[in-house]
Amino acid sequence: MKRLIVFIVLAAVGCSEPAHQPPYSEIVTLTGTPYERGYQHGELLESKIRSLYTTLLETSLMPYLNREQGDVEAFLEEYQKPEYSNGQFSYQLMLQSGQNLEKILEDEHPDYVDEMQGVADGSGIDYDKILVLNTFVDTMLAFRSVTFFIRQLQAPRIQRLDFIAADLATDGIDNNGDGLIDEDNDGTVKQHLYRDVYSDEYAPRPVASMVEVPTDVRIHLILYDPPGLSGFKDPDGEQKPGESQGMDPETLRIQLGTTVYTAADECITTAVWGDDGMGMEVVFTPPGGLPSASVVSLIVQAGNLSRIVNPPPLHARFMRDERIVFSTRGHGLRPHQISNLGEWDGRSMPTSIGFAVRGSATPDGRIRLAHHFALLDSNTSHKHTVLLVHRPDQGKVHATLGWAGVIWGFSGMNEDGLVYMINPSDTLDNPLAGQVRKQVWMAKLLLDSTPVGLEGREMLTNMSSVPEAKEFLAAEGSTFGWNLLLGDSQGRMAAVELDSNILEDDDGGFSVFGPETSDPDNLDSYGRRLASVGPDDLRIASHFVKNTPDIDSMILIFDVQPQHFWSSFYYRSLRTWNILGEQIAAGYGRLGTQEIIELLRVPDLVDLRDSMNAVVYEPGKTRLHFAMGRVPATDGEFIEYDLHGGGGEGTP
Repeated sequence: MKRLIVFIVLAAVGCSEPAHQPPYSEIVTLTGTPYERGYQHGELLESKIRSLYTTLLETSLMPYLNREQGDVEAFLEEYQKPEYSNGQFSYQLMLQSGQNLEKILEDEHPDYVDEMQGVADGSGIDYDKILVLNTFVDTMLAFRSVTFFIRQLQAPRIQRLDFIAADLATDGIDNNGDGLIDEDNDGTVKQHLYRDVYSDEYAPRPVASMVEVPTDVRIHLILYDPPGLSGFKDPDGEQKPGESQGMDPETLRIQLGTTVYTAADECITTAVWGDDGMGMEVVFTPPGGLPSASVVSLIVQAGNLSRIVNPPPLHARFMRDERIVFSTRGHGLRPHQISNLGEWDGRSMPTSIGFAVRGSATPDGRIRLAHHFALLDSNTSHKHTVLLVHRPDQGKVHATLGWAGVIWGFSGMNEDGLVYMINPSDTLDNPLAGQVRKQVWMAKLLLDSTPVGLEGREMLTNMSSVPEAKEFLAAEGSTFGWNLLLGDSQGRMAAVELDSNILEDDDGGFSVFGPETSDPDNLDSYGRRLASVGPDDLRIASHFVKNTPDIDSMILIFDVQPQHFWSSFYYRSLRTWNILGEQIAAGYGRLGTQEIIELLRVPDLVDLRDSMNAVVYEPGKTRLHFAMGRVPATDGEFIEYDLHGGGGEGTP
């Protein structure tokens, strides 16, 4: 009778209101040994695990990564072997990398191997597929960074950027922030090499590239199409392929503020540049001049004359959108005081974010942490989201937010109130690049170290505080570049930036900071907090704030550059991170749980394509409020869950 009444009520509601797709997320509680919890996981979520593997990996991700085989096998002979042909390249790459990680787990964290075996047995899915499902994120992101690096070798780049005006060298201002006033090249955007040494080569900046520019300035660019892999030979003397043919002026696109100009516009002139003819000189004269006392954004993009067949359709190789921010005469601020925020370009989406607030930032002094994770939805991932609640026979009760079939999550909290959250941060300081460095042309692209999500599980299972978690992460190593935010019930918070330290630097690939100004490690070179607007907040996005440069070295014959030179996430993350800081500052003192939920819904912070989950953690109450199962996740209600008492109450 009760079921009939519920059906009638729901039917009546359905007649009076439009139908909406219900969220796909689930809450699953797991108990017992690692194997037992894995078995329950697999048994309860079998259909979703099969669906996630098929629709996300086999149908979407693997075919996409297979398109990268040509670039990879051009300089790594391993991937020319028959076992990688006939569409097997990406699967074999992921499986072999996963198996390498499994060996590390068997030695250091065998419980997670047992848990994955339990998922396989409970679901009836082949163990190798479960292994791939649990390691593909680490492998995919590291592989993506290597393929972006290879593309960069064959794509255009800005070689030099000059602001040309009559009085830049006599205005009594350090226009380019190199510490010198009125030198002859004060209008040149320079690369800071070390100490006070600068090069006239262009370098991307997280702040303004130039300040106090006259409104009638002309902008001079040298774009260069590097030789890429052409002209290089492997150890046996065999020529490596390359496709560089010089720049294509028809592909030039300059966005000034929100207005787009091309080479067809009279305000732009182009000419072939360089002895080899591989460069293009561009002079852009902003029509009508620039507004005075303003911050101006410039986005530059161009392609070369090569024509790439795979993937179709036929296309050029394009540089990433390069965003330059500068101010005009009368604005008054120095370069480091102006963030590289830019204008929204109408195409890119915000990156993942995380932040923590406490004390004076909140209405009640209690610490809260929030995370909005976005990555690779493909109209699939959100349909397989799950809150996994572990009640183990040994270790602490804890919960993670992630996917069906994956035994870790992108954030989580335990019964003692320890919280972690993870964002990817592109870097070439990763094991795949390390393999190339050590083994040259015969390298295999294999990850090592513990997958970052399992490092999160280990912290939740065995630790209670931020100091413990920091010590653990400093010793563990890293599969890739990651930004983590940690918090605990005592109000402690810390941001951790990780890379794989393939060059064996003194920092060990571990950088940590917080909001406290008493510690100089928390401050930038200008004495400002690295990632806080006040004494009681801390934030992360998907770029390094302290770990810069993450790597800058030669690997083989290639100049391996830091993240900010090549990552397609970099400018997106800068913009998102700066807007998040503005929102935190605007709400300081009032950032309670509901206010944080509304902050997470601010349109400039929401990825409309790949939003996966959003959550607010209250460590002191071991309570969390999560939204997932739709895109964007923040469009749904936030469900409350208490680690001690369960729950399921929604917050609109």
